[in-house]
Amino acid sequence: MNNEHSSSRRRTLKQLAGMTALGALNALHAPNTLAAGPKPPRLSIPGVGGKIIRRQDPDYELWRQAMVWHQSKPKRYPDVIVQARNDSDVIAAVKYAAKKRLKIAVRSGGHNSNGSSLRDGGMLIDVSAMSAIRIDAAKQSASVQPGTRALGLVQAARDEGLSFPVPHCPSVGLGGFTMGGGIGWNYPQRGGVSTHSIVGADVVTADGRLRRATPTENPDLYWAIRGAGPGFFGVVTRLDLQLYPLPKAILASSYIFPLAELETVNTTLDAIRTQHDVTRVELITVLMHHPEVPADAPPEQSKICFFTAFAFEDSEELAKRALQPFAQSALASKCLVKMENQPFDFEGLYERYFSLNDPAGRCARYAVDNVLTNQGGKTLQALAAHFRNAPTKDCHVLASFNMQIAAKADSCFSSTADCFVGFYAIWDDEKDDARNYEWIKAALPLMDPFAEGHYVNEVEGRHPDRFRQCFSEVNWNRLQALRRQYDPAGVFHHYLGQT
Repeated sequence: MNNEHSSSRRRTLKQLAGMTALGALNALHAPNTLAAGPKPPRLSIPGVGGKIIRRQDPDYELWRQAMVWHQSKPKRYPDVIVQARNDSDVIAAVKYAAKKRLKIAVRSGGHNSNGSSLRDGGMLIDVSAMSAIRIDAAKQSASVQPGTRALGLVQAARDEGLSFPVPHCPSVGLGGFTMGGGIGWNYPQRGGVSTHSIVGADVVTADGRLRRATPTENPDLYWAIRGAGPGFFGVVTRLDLQLYPLPKAILASSYIFPLAELETVNTTLDAIRTQHDVTRVELITVLMHHPEVPADAPPEQSKICFFTAFAFEDSEELAKRALQPFAQSALASKCLVKMENQPFDFEGLYERYFSLNDPAGRCARYAVDNVLTNQGGKTLQALAAHFRNAPTKDCHVLASFNMQIAAKADSCFSSTADCFVGFYAIWDDEKDDARNYEWIKAALPLMDPFAEGHYVNEVEGRHPDRFRQCFSEVNWNRLQALRRQYDPAGVFHHYLGQT
């Protein structure tokens, strides 16, 4: 009997070892997913060397739940999951799915709030194990596979004195992040969104061909890759990214106000941006629950406005100079608490602001929606009263100013906007799902009047019209035409709720 238990434990550890750390953690939280039992014969797909999991396999639910990093596991069940290890695995899986009429979804990191890679029926191709990174210091570029996580690229690029506008969360996979736009660290100096730093890609299309996409080779695919996100009609197996010099100094100045003083924060920030050149500074305002105040405390005692200005510069002197307008403003003189000129590296930014231990990054149930706007302050004001009645203490609103997003002819990312405003619900119990989803839904008519567009990586899938609204009419129509051209049989899933 002891030998049987030991063997079972070893099998469990081997299963967990095949997943990402977050996927394994989720599996351990899920009931009955690690139970050992009789093993039916495994499905074999010619040419696929990676793991293949069918719905009838005993470890299927473990793998299915691991495909989404947070606890809001959609009740959608693919027929088969293929964990690809290389281009050949992807090509073989796509050909098999097309032959068997299995509609394909793709997962790179599983960080999408909708769990968009989980669909009913068909095949899920998981490329999270494809995470190799090659840095070309001379060309200031990186060649990364789609499963590369943000922190991995931070460290590899840093070793060569380089950087990239990586996600604000260290565990996000770069495939979905960059292809859906990508709002990352130091965006004001790096083109506004990370998708515009994609300079080439390898993609497997519905016919099983591996194609190169660059501005001159398959330029229509290149255009679609830069912004289509979860509705892209292919499997990207490699991204070539433009890198940038590593900032020699990163400083942050933070100012905390009661939520009732949001207007002071907004008007002061507007004045600073009008009177000073702070276009190189990343500006983030968060409406949140005070972390040291009980969850049931009244809003006037618990809700705060947390503003931070981040300077990424070539010297500490330049960084301090960039932050000086904030230190000399009403932000510094009227706040409850201030923390100025705090030094960081990228890992330190993750640990302080967006770690998995932080309320905004912890493994819980999630829903989010957003607007891209040129009226960030007014959008926050419009949402403030609704935020006061947030259903949990971890719900928050995040606004990133100085986005400097501009539409580009070689990118389907459509919005031109100064500010991203995201509205986040975070909770623990499934019984509270309806309450939190309704809270998000009620925010949409409050913020949409200020919208220039939406960020496709963070729209609420229960409102499928939101995906269409992420693109201009011209770009949406072109995306659909390219889908018909490259995927005439509909091998790949569309955006959630779209056909």
